[in-house]
Amino acid sequence: MSPVGNSLSSQVASAYGDIVARGLRSTNGRPFEVIGVTKTFAVEIVQAGYEAGIRSFGENYADELISKASHSSLIFADDPIKWHFVGAIQSKKISKLAEHVSVWHSVAREKEIERIAEVSPNAEIFIQVNFSDALQRNGVRPPDAEGLVNLGREAGLQVIGLMVVPPIVNQDLLGKIFTAVNDERLRLGLRGCSMGMSDDFELALAKGSTHIRVGRALFGNRGSTGMLGSNIGQGGPG
Repeated sequence: MSPVGNSLSSQVASAYGDIVARGLRSTNGRPFEVIGVTKTFAVEIVQAGYEAGIRSFGENYADELISKASHSSLIFADDPIKWHFVGAIQSKKISKLAEHVSVWHSVAREKEIERIAEVSPNAEIFIQVNFSDALQRNGVRPPDAEGLVNLGREAGLQVIGLMVVPPIVNQDLLGKIFTAVNDERLRLGLRGCSMGMSDDFELALAKGSTHIRVGRALFGNRGSTGMLGSNIGQGGPG
């Protein structure tokens, strides 16, 4: 019997299969990576995702990622979880995170590149771009992305591609944002785009995304009584 219960495991497995099938239709069969975003979800949810076949999990908060990655029930020596940090990066947390993080999705400043290269040589990163008028949001303006890409390469990091958390806009504009990110990553000779979440992953994949970050569509609504799992705190959308 599954350590987290057959019902929970089967629910996540069904949701994961649906996302993969819908995604493959959007890409016409082109492979892509599903990152299960488990911020504020219980450890049981990560276990259920792992049993469903997910190996990449994303967290927004440093302390939560460190806690989950260190949890004895989530350490699989033969086929380990690949932890992705998808939240805004605090430089003071990079050293502790580096013990666990395989991929950094939200690199947006020179000092982050320098610190990651110092404590985790050859780490995989995405450069986050910001298409919002709210300048306080994480990410660099699109014209500035090339400079950080070059800096990351010079520092010896593996710059996988560009990442975006788009503003809330209509589908037409959203599609244009995804297209612009994909066009820029191709121009820069990058192999990936981290874009697309629960509500827009099909559109993102159709526009060239290679990595989608999915929470609610896999695991249910955060903070609702119908949520999968137990002992789960409150959190934002994802």
